[in-house]
Amino acid sequence: MSKHSSEVTRTTIATSRAFPASFRLDKYSFGKSLLRVVYKKREKIKVIAGLVVIYTLMLTPQITPPSSLSSQTPPGHPEFVGVDSKYVCVLCNNVLQDAVQTQCGHRLCQPCVDTYLQDGQPRPCPYQEEFCEMLQADQILRDASARREIRQLPVYCSNKSRGCQKTLKWKELEKHLTECWFEPLPCPYKDWGCQEPVPRGSLTDHRQTCQYTPINCLFCEEQVPKLSLETHKNETCNKIPIPCPFGCGIDPVPRNEMYTHQESCPKQPVVCKFASVGCTFQGPAEELELHERQNTEEHIQQATLKMADVDLYRIDIRKEVQELSVHRQDARQKVNDIKKEIQDIKNMLDDVRRQDRKRKIDMVDLTERIIRVEKQLEEVSKPEVQQRMTSDLNIARENVRKLKDRLDRLIAAEESGGGATAVGTVEIPDPFADLQQQTRQLGLQEARLSELDIRFQILETLNYEGVLIWKITNYRRRKQDAVSGTAVSIYSSPFFTSRYGYKMCSRAYLNGDGMGKGTHFSIFFVVMQGEYDALLSWPFRQKVTFMILDQNGNRRHLSDSFRPDPDSSSFKRPLAEMNIASGCPLFVSHSILESSDNYIKDDCLFVKVMVDTTGLNPI
Repeated sequence: MSKHSSEVTRTTIATSRAFPASFRLDKYSFGKSLLRVVYKKREKIKVIAGLVVIYTLMLTPQITPPSSLSSQTPPGHPEFVGVDSKYVCVLCNNVLQDAVQTQCGHRLCQPCVDTYLQDGQPRPCPYQEEFCEMLQADQILRDASARREIRQLPVYCSNKSRGCQKTLKWKELEKHLTECWFEPLPCPYKDWGCQEPVPRGSLTDHRQTCQYTPINCLFCEEQVPKLSLETHKNETCNKIPIPCPFGCGIDPVPRNEMYTHQESCPKQPVVCKFASVGCTFQGPAEELELHERQNTEEHIQQATLKMADVDLYRIDIRKEVQELSVHRQDARQKVNDIKKEIQDIKNMLDDVRRQDRKRKIDMVDLTERIIRVEKQLEEVSKPEVQQRMTSDLNIARENVRKLKDRLDRLIAAEESGGGATAVGTVEIPDPFADLQQQTRQLGLQEARLSELDIRFQILETLNYEGVLIWKITNYRRRKQDAVSGTAVSIYSSPFFTSRYGYKMCSRAYLNGDGMGKGTHFSIFFVVMQGEYDALLSWPFRQKVTFMILDQNGNRRHLSDSFRPDPDSSSFKRPLAEMNIASGCPLFVSHSILESSDNYIKDDCLFVKVMVDTTGLNPI
């Protein structure tokens, strides 16, 4: 490149740096002017290319990515010199970790928000102020300003309790701990057994005085901690010379060679062969022969005593064997008695099964009778039948009134005519026979009316909309019966999801059942065998809700709900009168139910059972 082109380049760069940024950003006009100047001076193509590259690099904006560390909360939980309440999370009551901001302007920790909204559903702002809004995960924003401010908060050094009194910004704490003289560090000889944490400032002194400093053994040259050196020499070093423990007088030899010597040492102690009968001699082999010769008589006495002990032991064993034989005979007898009792229990169980089968048959008969009664009740509930029965009853009452009038006249005529029962030649019929006949008919009609009245009462309580209001009277007496076992549970009247829908009832255990026995009021839902089950969809899948109604008007009802398990036999099509009950054994505790008159008033309790009929298609 020529001198002139170099001067042009330097002039161009200096000019571009001297101009303001607004002028330099107009790169197109400046480039055109530059090219005109260059072409006028007829510079080489290389000079032009160089100037364009330099100019382009000069005008290209250099974007520096923001440091992610500046928006993160420093690690740890230090002690703060003083914290403003605006930097405290209302969920965890700690200084904000990775602060975020809600739509209503409140600040929370990012981890706390993640936990608070983990189910993905909107939740109310935990500050619960007047203008707070529902929180949603996609509307929570990073609060970079709060994060920078929190990084600037003054904190105490984490080693304050160890003597460091320095206070500094939270963002500088991590770096400070790498230099703090009070920061505990592991001992350099940790692998040798020292577990004592040492402040950084005392590490040099500790290194010189540590009892776990490795030292080379003078005999085996093995490295061992200073604290264990003596133990190593006295117990484990194989190279240190030691004398014979039996005192044979040989020169000390290394410990690993001494083991071989001990096996052949003439001073090695041996025991007497009569040790099993009580001899306690122990000494060198050369003294053993002398001991045996001198103590032959004593050995014989010891052997005799040992044999006597063996005989006594044998006698004791025989006695124990005889006692065991007696116990075995007793055990056999008990086993036979138990077998007999088991057989009796089996026979009783067979009888119970037979009675159960008979009871089931009786239950089927009773069910058929109930069905017939229900059909009759349906017939009786028709308006034309009721009108006819009312008309018959009125006629019967009119006949009775007429008969009473005739009877009164006849009694009066008899008293006035001296007991005559006839007038002229006309024979008067016996009024008592007619009266008896009419009385019988009237009694039959009244019995029929009483039966119809009971049926009408049942019809009045029937519900065809999946709702049961069950009034449990005489609560205390019924609960006492449940406690004593007289009547453990009670059933409600049946109710239906529709006129031709599912037939259901409820079963209550006033003293609890299963896990709630003795402590809770248990309530269950029962699917009954209905007349139209063949037309319904099975299994039963409708949601069931139990409620105990508040009788004080506060509407603080106690309630619980469940959805049937399609795989449970409780919700299959009933094969008998009713399925197995399913519900809430821990519905409500006795302490809550009986603590006030909200739910039990005048010894009465109201239970409401609701079956969700949504999705049920009418037949």
